[in-house]
Amino acid sequence: MVRETYFVTPKGELHETNGGTQMNAFEIRASQEEKMEMERVIEKLRSQKYVQQNDFFSMNHYDESEVDRHRDWTDEAIYELYKMIHRLGTTHTKQQIDQMGVLSALNHNTRN
Repeated sequence: MVRETYFVTPKGELHETNGGTQMNAFEIRASQEEKMEMERVIEKLRSQKYVQQNDFFSMNHYDESEVDRHRDWTDEAIYELYKMIHRLGTTHTKQQIDQMGVLSALNHNTRN
């Protein structure tokens, strides 16, 4: 399986080159199939953000169970993305994510 180097930015973009020192991107090594899978996960997160931004007239914002459901869905999607970045990441990327503690925090939040 041929793997290429990609960089995942905090904005949820996937690039073939690092944007320089101004942007802290996670470096990963992924096959074409893994890259497409990551793009699907990123798009899943974007779709949720879109729904939240454009649904401000909905009364669901006052329904705590609905808010919790959206929050859980988002946490699960973020967990899935970080888990994938960690799995495909370079040693440095894995260390960054481990130091952030994001996987254990999200795993705790999504598994309650």
